[in-house]
Amino acid sequence: MAEQDPKTTIYTIVSTNLGNIKKDDGITNANVLHIWEGGPETLKHLFFVENYDVILSYNEPRSRAVRRIQDVPVHYLMSYQINVTTTDKPLLGAIVCTAVRMQYKVTLALRRAVAASAQSGAGLTPAYTLSIMSDTATHKRIGGLDIYETTHVVEYETDYG
Repeated sequence: MAEQDPKTTIYTIVSTNLGNIKKDDGITNANVLHIWEGGPETLKHLFFVENYDVILSYNEPRSRAVRRIQDVPVHYLMSYQINVTTTDKPLLGAIVCTAVRMQYKVTLALRRAVAASAQSGAGLTPAYTLSIMSDTATHKRIGGLDIYETTHVVEYETDYG
């Protein structure tokens, strides 16, 4: 991963380590889509035509330089948003995939995925540290869909000095 940009590194870590998220029955795997933010897809199409249960979208970063102590090299803190979007998925009048339950399951899996690769391997350049800094949940009604979205802010810290 040494030559990947941080956004691709985070995408790879999360998509590789997220594991299988189960639907409400606890047996069936949910269909999870990992996409870059800003695509032309519509939520209704992705949820009900493509049949995804969870959509994780990866946003562009914000960054800031930090020098905590004069003798320490400058560290670059980059914040990346990962948005987890879900909606209730009915089948024959019964909800088979509950949006709120999927949010909880994905949040736990995301925390495990980031923790599993929280630091770069020895000798990799640039060396990095990952951590989840915050989670913000929202619920909104858009185009006839009840959309549940949690924004997870992942901080990527590296030392280029």
